[in-house]
Amino acid sequence: MAMVENLRNVSRRKALKAIGGSAAVGMSGLAGCSGNGDSDSNGGGDGDSSDGGGGGQTTSNTENGLPDLSGEDIHFITVAQVDNIQDLWRGIASDFEDATGANMEVEFVTTGVSSLDRIVQLIQAGDPPEVSIQSFGEAMILRNRGVLTPLDETYERVTESLGDATDVVQNIIEVEGNQWMLPFFHNISTFTYRSDLSDVVPDTWEKANEYAREVEALDNDVRGTYVPIMTGSPSTVRFLSWLWTNDGSVTEWQDDRVQINFHEEPYRERTIELLNHLAERQQWSPAGEDSGWATTQNIIQSGQVASTWYAGIRTKNAAIRNGRDFAQDIEIVPGMPAGRGNDAAEGSAEGFVAYQGGNTEAAKAFIQYATNQEFLTDLLLELSPVQNIPSWPTIKQSDRYLEGIRSTDIYQSGWTDEQFSDYQDEAFSKLTHKTMEGGTTEPPNPYTSAYYSEPIWNLQNDVLLSGEDPADVIDQRAEELQQVVDDAQA
Repeated sequence: MAMVENLRNVSRRKALKAIGGSAAVGMSGLAGCSGNGDSDSNGGGDGDSSDGGGGGQTTSNTENGLPDLSGEDIHFITVAQVDNIQDLWRGIASDFEDATGANMEVEFVTTGVSSLDRIVQLIQAGDPPEVSIQSFGEAMILRNRGVLTPLDETYERVTESLGDATDVVQNIIEVEGNQWMLPFFHNISTFTYRSDLSDVVPDTWEKANEYAREVEALDNDVRGTYVPIMTGSPSTVRFLSWLWTNDGSVTEWQDDRVQINFHEEPYRERTIELLNHLAERQQWSPAGEDSGWATTQNIIQSGQVASTWYAGIRTKNAAIRNGRDFAQDIEIVPGMPAGRGNDAAEGSAEGFVAYQGGNTEAAKAFIQYATNQEFLTDLLLELSPVQNIPSWPTIKQSDRYLEGIRSTDIYQSGWTDEQFSDYQDEAFSKLTHKTMEGGTTEPPNPYTSAYYSEPIWNLQNDVLLSGEDPADVIDQRAEELQQVVDDAQA
């Protein structure tokens, strides 16, 4: 079994040429996050047939019922920066080699390059991998460029042992009639706060402000909340996390085209309400310039603020790992405080994808083999436990998973069963990916990589950094975002 640890960078310019304009805005990625949309060619509409591209098609089976892949190569790419995660992937790859005779090349993307960058590099070279691990947002970028193969039949085979994935994950992995990912976990944005500083539960916008005011009035140096000023993926995710709670929308379908709608009623008023809400909250926040994922993740544990948004629950885990005496008092509002509504939560899923142009039969065999309860449980107990939630109810409800989570140091040092259950249950019921537009976009929008672009970042910074009136800037930013979406659809 070959092992590769990739440290190389690929330029954004080259990436843009390789997989199209929408990729450039999506590559700055997702926290951790394919037939063309207008055609059934290049992987769309054909389900999970064995002739979906690539060579090495094998029909004979080994004694254990798995396909005989003797001498066939499978290039598998995943992000793995720590030894224990790498060991898990090495183990499942080695087991698959023993069971099928395949030759597994496992490539760990580590320093200085994202997995999506590396995929682009290989596509440029005409040598796509067979399998990789991607966030769903990244999977949609690749699908839209025609480089993924559907996994419908693979999913069906996996359900024979695992049952179906949770409904909210099923809803996002199926786009235009095909399933493009075999998921293993998902998570949602949350609002975390210190319950030792106020009795207010900030589960609505109004109460979140009340909570911040109360903390500000205390005789200490802790600020009420944090309003980061950002660009890149954290800016997009923060915006959507609050917007979905106000029954907002960014796009809709018009005549088979995706159109920006956040500047049009009824969504204009809701978007302006959100921007004004964030601006109002700045009075209880330290300066938020030049923030990002790491700053926001650590802002509570550092003792600077009492509450913040984040994509998942790493804010609480950071306090536990740093031995803060208030760690267990950090409570969670899963899915964010409610504005006009509270039935949608921004989030994402992650899992296996397979590529056109590679050995697709071998790729699907490996994905099916690895998507088993024992291995996924092992992975979830090591890969940011508690933060990442099993996408399969069979795993989520299993004694081995629950007992394993409760035995981890992070859980025993700061989590209660009630906190854990609340987060997991909310994520199971409220996950809303950008493709679903808070439930308003039907069919799902496959061009949401466009949201990871300057118009959405600048819209927030116009208000939070420059002090502009949202009503004065919303139309310009909507026009700019429409151009990004049009480029993606082209």
